[in-house]
Amino acid sequence: MNLSRRNAHWLGMAGVGLAAAGLLTVLFSFVLANPNDYFFLAAGDGLQSYYVTAFYAFYDTGIHFSGMNYPFGENFTYPNLQPLIALFINVLHRLGLPAAERTIAITNLVALLGVWLTPLVVYAILRRLHMPILYAGLMALLIGFLSPQIQRLGAHMSLSYPCFVPILWYCILRMQEAPRQFRWYMLFGVSSLLMGLVQVYFLACGCFFLLAHVLVLSFQRPRPIALLWRMALAALLPLVLFRSWLWLTDHVTDRPPNPYGFLVYKATPSGVFTPALSPMREVWAALLPAGDISFEGMSYVGLVATGVLLVSGMRVAQHVWKRRGHKLRLRRAMPTPLYTALWASGLLLIFSFGIPFIFPMFSGLEKYLGPLKQLRALGRFAWPFYFVFTTYTAYYLYRLWRYQRQRNVAVLALPWLPLLVILWAGEAWINIATKAKEVAQGAGARDFMSRENNLLVQHLSWASRQPSDFQAILPLPYFNNGSDKIALPGSEASIAQVYKLSIATGLPQLSSYMPRASVGQVLQHAQLLSSPLLDKSLVRHFPSTKPILLLVAEGALSPAEQRLVSLARPLISSPEVKLYELSLAALTATTRAQEKAKAAKLLPTLPVRANGVQTTTSKGVFLQSFDTSPDRRGRLGAGAFYEPAEKFSILYDGPVPAPADTGRYEVSVWIHGKMDEGYGNMQVKQYINGVLVDHQLADARLSTDIDGDWVRVALPIRVKPRVDRLEVLYDNSELLVDDLLIRPLDTDVYWYDERRRLILNGYSIEP
Repeated sequence: MNLSRRNAHWLGMAGVGLAAAGLLTVLFSFVLANPNDYFFLAAGDGLQSYYVTAFYAFYDTGIHFSGMNYPFGENFTYPNLQPLIALFINVLHRLGLPAAERTIAITNLVALLGVWLTPLVVYAILRRLHMPILYAGLMALLIGFLSPQIQRLGAHMSLSYPCFVPILWYCILRMQEAPRQFRWYMLFGVSSLLMGLVQVYFLACGCFFLLAHVLVLSFQRPRPIALLWRMALAALLPLVLFRSWLWLTDHVTDRPPNPYGFLVYKATPSGVFTPALSPMREVWAALLPAGDISFEGMSYVGLVATGVLLVSGMRVAQHVWKRRGHKLRLRRAMPTPLYTALWASGLLLIFSFGIPFIFPMFSGLEKYLGPLKQLRALGRFAWPFYFVFTTYTAYYLYRLWRYQRQRNVAVLALPWLPLLVILWAGEAWINIATKAKEVAQGAGARDFMSRENNLLVQHLSWASRQPSDFQAILPLPYFNNGSDKIALPGSEASIAQVYKLSIATGLPQLSSYMPRASVGQVLQHAQLLSSPLLDKSLVRHFPSTKPILLLVAEGALSPAEQRLVSLARPLISSPEVKLYELSLAALTATTRAQEKAKAAKLLPTLPVRANGVQTTTSKGVFLQSFDTSPDRRGRLGAGAFYEPAEKFSILYDGPVPAPADTGRYEVSVWIHGKMDEGYGNMQVKQYINGVLVDHQLADARLSTDIDGDWVRVALPIRVKPRVDRLEVLYDNSELLVDDLLIRPLDTDVYWYDERRRLILNGYSIEP
């Protein structure tokens, strides 16, 4: 490239940068004018991302995040706070700069910077593939602004950097052009590690993409051995270093080994090749069949690229048909690096579809994937395909246009390319403009994150209290999400209000909204809402005897949550929230002593029934303790029901304990809470002469009665008239169950376990 061409190249890049900046300025002018006053998404994962980043920036140091999961906190890799960005803000804050107060602004501007950089990187890629400057600039803008990751702005801020994948691809291209220049291998490794400190999926996506290149290139003749081992090292070393860093810094040993979603959050052909946003979605659905598209499955390449795929596929099929009976040779009508990237990204696309694990013969393989199972959102591995295939589409159209011009087919050459560009540009505009309209609804962030003007803190002082009088905040309705075991949703109001108060006071939460959380720690937190017959083991880990600040926001409260409110002392009441003071003594008090005294009077008067139970009424009950089961990992006794396979396990199939009784019953079991799989659900079916007349379900993820490692799952039912058979089923994989009890709700059931401890309705009332 001579000097004039080089100048033209850089002028082209400058033009792309100016055009991209102009478009973003037009669409996001309100954010650029007031970047600290807009949430890209003011709920769910978006709000959580802002909160955890701001709390870390204000109050934490090092690799520890303390804002949730009190008193344990969390390794800052897990809470979705974009560690690299949060650390940068935190350092500036420690140096005395007001960066933490500008967390929202910095987060928003960095996200938009990632969008702005994307066309520039794509332009550099297109130029490496020898496309003309003006054409490369136009295509770079279209590819950049149609990127599926733009839809992550707000919902998943850490995933919303569309420039990351093309940056890594650019490094791969340069490796192939100059195999002996180690700077590109080093740049790839350093970049992928830094991207992993924003979101680990970028590290995995880039390294897997490079490994796929190694696999494809290994089939070339002659095989480029030196290039292959360098590429393999550049791909594996960042993965090993990141995994080693986690091993050294993360001391939690009971994160969920099989997180939900591995074969759920996958890409689909519909999500890759058909539009998902209005109005193009409706147009497509009116003309052709349209499959469902999940948010995690969206990696849409655009209608133009989909059309090029169909044309290319037909041309390949035509060539194969003509060459039948002869040795098949497919001409490589594109640069070798693009050809290689197509195959490599295609391999990742297949993986993003869940292949081969979606096929029955391979369904059991996923349990042997080890840490790879933690990358449960397979659909994200389709991102390299998006950039490679849209680049291929741009190259294909350019070659076709040039072919026509070389043959002086001017009439045909002029109309079709502008029409395709207009269609492509229309979809890119829809993609970015749709997100801009959503962001425009997120005003008010400045007030939300304000520490100085928080009215709740001011009102708290009116009650002669200050934040330092408390050790943590307990929000109600209570939320605890991310462990893939317990999933207590809370309410939008309780989540938003506790974030706001936590930022203003620096008090951490006795709640959690973090992926891959420690199962044991989550169980101890959920146990705060358990029956007064159970100890609250979490309190033993508290470093202080200070009370808990109970925050009650809008939303229906469960009986367990209402009980906590009744134990607390009111402090203040506002239209949005009510604040209470909950002492540790009130929180940890149990009713075991009262129940034991009550039992001492009752038991001598109650007859002993089958299975050694005594009941407060003569109504029928059923207890299955599984003491004789082969599995000896029981809860109260030695035996327990165990089913390793994923199936409906039948725990009971028989008559109603009291056939004539049509009252309310409770069906309860205890499941082991630290098995490798999730908790599934318990189902109760009622039959009359073999005909199903009632079917109810209990979602075990909503359970809060926890005794050590055991979780109580209960389902109240009303027995219908003339029901002659009950069926109790449990839907789960690797199920360990004990102490199935079916009892009328007005009947208490007593029995003694193997150690002669007195049990009431499944709860031990003796130490």
